[in-house]
Amino acid sequence: MALYFKRVDVDDAPLLLEWRTSPEITKGMYTDLVDPTIAKQITWIESLQGREDYRAYMILDDKEPVGFLCFDDIDYQHQRCSTGSYIYTREARLKYAVTLHTYICNYVFYQLKLNKIVNYVLDANEKVVKLQLIHKTRYVGYLKQHISKNNELLDVHIFEQLKEDWTKQKQHFSLDIIKAAYNDWDKA
Repeated sequence: MALYFKRVDVDDAPLLLEWRTSPEITKGMYTDLVDPTIAKQITWIESLQGREDYRAYMILDDKEPVGFLCFDDIDYQHQRCSTGSYIYTREARLKYAVTLHTYICNYVFYQLKLNKIVNYVLDANEKVVKLQLIHKTRYVGYLKQHISKNNELLDVHIFEQLKEDWTKQKQHFSLDIIKAAYNDWDKA
């Protein structure tokens, strides 16, 4: 397996824009981009520089970009964050949908040194809801009509993963393998 994560940079803007405006991807997102352009995508990427509360990565499979991963709402005081990801191609989704969670959790708990991940998943994103349950994340609740998108009020599921629960689960990859998959683990 050659899963790798590199920090997003402006060269990724065209591909990210293509993915982010794809109906397959946007259906699981809280928002759709308004008047999307590469210039706006570059501006967004540049705005990430120096932010302590957000980190964005390209997901690569054998050095080919296949998806996007972010750590959002990073809060060092309260030791928590949220995560978001999508894998663009169906083949890569089938290959990595289950194992991606391991890379995410280890990054949050051992690189960011946080205690909790809280994820909010649209009800319409049924596959991600199922994946959260498969990964033994704790189902916390359900927010009715929480997000307004395309003039429709959508429901949201809330999940959490605590470090103490994560460390009790069987680990399928060593932490050294996880660390090596991130291009900036030691510098982040």
